[in-house]
Amino acid sequence: MEVRVIATLQAKSEFIDAVNDAVHQIVEASRQEQGNLQYDLHRDLDKPGTFVFFERWASADALEKHNATAHFKQFVGQIDGKLELLDIKRVAKIA
Repeated sequence: MEVRVIATLQAKSEFIDAVNDAVHQIVEASRQEQGNLQYDLHRDLDKPGTFVFFERWASADALEKHNATAHFKQFVGQIDGKLELLDIKRVAKIA
């Protein structure tokens, strides 16, 4: 079953540039993964330093494999301690 993820990251004000760089770096590698159907990065127009990922994965297994990749682990290290908020929602389309 397809899994969708909505991940919102709010950078601490002093780390906006660093988080911006990190979120941009993970996009292309993630899009190339087997089981990835969509991996889009957005920025909140009303809140500087807020980034939102919309992701679609073919299965929960594909998402788990993504979370275990070297580029994802590197990304987590790059943003560690630099966020005010990290909100990750796993959702399924129902209509």
